[in-house]
Amino acid sequence: MGRGSHDGRSQKFHPLDHQFGEETQAWRNSPSGHVRRSCIIFDFDQDHGMTWTLHAPLTREETLLSVRAGDLDALECTFDAQWYDLPDQFADEVMRMLGDVPPDVLERRPRLTHLALLAQRRQAYARGDDDAVSRSFQLYVRAGLRSVRRLDRLSRLPDTLCAGTAAVVAHRSRRDYASSERVGAWLDARAQDAPHAALPWAAIRPAARPGWLSAQRGITAMLSGADDAAATLFSRAAEEAGDRPSAHYARVTATAHLALLGAYRGHHRLAWRHLERLADEPPFPDWVASAHMGADALASAQLAIDEGDPETARAILAGYEALAPHRPDLWAFHAHVLACYHAHYGDPLRGLREIDELRLLHGVVGRESDTFLGRVALRGEAKLLVRAGGAGRVLQLAHEHDPNDEWLSTHHAWAHLVLGETVEAISLASSALRRAPLSPNDALGLHVVNAVAHLRAGREDKARTWFQRALRLRATPRQVAPFLGMRPEERETLERLAGVSSLLPGGSTVVDHNVLGVALAERLSPRERVVLEALCEGCTAEQAAERFSVSINTVRTQIRHIYRKLGVTSRREAVAAARELGLVAA
Repeated sequence: MGRGSHDGRSQKFHPLDHQFGEETQAWRNSPSGHVRRSCIIFDFDQDHGMTWTLHAPLTREETLLSVRAGDLDALECTFDAQWYDLPDQFADEVMRMLGDVPPDVLERRPRLTHLALLAQRRQAYARGDDDAVSRSFQLYVRAGLRSVRRLDRLSRLPDTLCAGTAAVVAHRSRRDYASSERVGAWLDARAQDAPHAALPWAAIRPAARPGWLSAQRGITAMLSGADDAAATLFSRAAEEAGDRPSAHYARVTATAHLALLGAYRGHHRLAWRHLERLADEPPFPDWVASAHMGADALASAQLAIDEGDPETARAILAGYEALAPHRPDLWAFHAHVLACYHAHYGDPLRGLREIDELRLLHGVVGRESDTFLGRVALRGEAKLLVRAGGAGRVLQLAHEHDPNDEWLSTHHAWAHLVLGETVEAISLASSALRRAPLSPNDALGLHVVNAVAHLRAGREDKARTWFQRALRLRATPRQVAPFLGMRPEERETLERLAGVSSLLPGGSTVVDHNVLGVALAERLSPRERVVLEALCEGCTAEQAAERFSVSINTVRTQIRHIYRKLGVTSRREAVAAARELGLVAA
């Protein structure tokens, strides 16, 4: 549906007369209130101006005739109806036609600008020019940023929606999620005020690119950590989307991102259901798929990792490498999936290097935790650090921010376990479970921490209880990843205590799962820890005794205990060992 503005005080002039000329007059004079041009019917509404109806699906010959005729209005309406199919089939013809249109005219017609960029991308893809393909998206972003200043001056709703949705994408690509959603919410309200907005789009007037605004707003919400809004908008997009083969793309986009959101949070059955639905939909054309897809691949890789299928995960991640530069907005989810893979099946140190490469590629080298995507990436890095001898760095990371924040609680608790601090691990995990609503993945991970910690402390009854709860929290019986960090003997003991068979596929560990070790055979007491920190700060035994208001003999006894537990014989060796193990950072 498209529309123009109309001044109801005068019937002698309409703002669209200069665009539609004699057709506007014919349309007004028509007894039925409409006039047909080709397969498109234009209607006049005293309150809303011009609207259009696609009388019937255009044949290839009719589409080609519309493109070659040089009629910009008909071309816009054809683009509304055919979406990606128009530049897919007629990129050369579209570029020849639009190449003669003055830039100032295209500036006033955002749909034609969008069509020209898509046609250019289609041509670049056909000749294998990857740089030009990438450049087309940057031009689209630039057009979207330019359009923000004139959205309220566009008279026809399809133009407003096209330019505004480009602005939503453009602000999101600049990581300005607040501005992206502000434009999106304004557009949504504008669309709801449109004539016939309450009618099914296929019943009378087919909407241009149905569901696309909701899908793009959903992506913005997902990347800003607003899961509720994202799920709602994606569901709306799927419902608003049109029919195959050319109006369903919003449903494809929404379903792919819902699958990723479900897999990331641990809702496996929901993620699988979305992926199955996606398989039933015709895909995007190859030349534009890289700009919109990728979420489904990351979801599939995450599910394979969680279900103990490293070969499938490895293959998916290898294929995603070519797509990653085209979906910079998903970089943090990519980093998290890589971390999950290397934590259990690959090399944690290599995983850390690959994530740093991703950070450099997408210009996010700084480790920030004040954004949702920053926290997603840091969670992945923390998972790897715990398995790569960096438990102390994880503790330091937790204490640099709020140590009670739930987003790092699982890896924070595992770090305490690695350092032999079972009491601290139990306290942290139990507190996190009580304090805030957690994702299913986090809740399951914290139950596993408590089971292992109680087992190491010799409390088998409590270990069994926590382990049985963890088993019930699994999304499906195939979810094994949260249990792969245990030592094999601990997992087997807990399986025996709980009376269950082996959790691993086939009952055996096929690959190295990078099982977490314990840094110290005997943990340092809290007092020994603070004395060690004082030594690392350069304090003598006498200065430490004065600081803690104890006798010098007490401090010397504690230092001897520290040396024995660290396996060292001097202060210098103790300081080096403490820094290597991360004890100082803790």
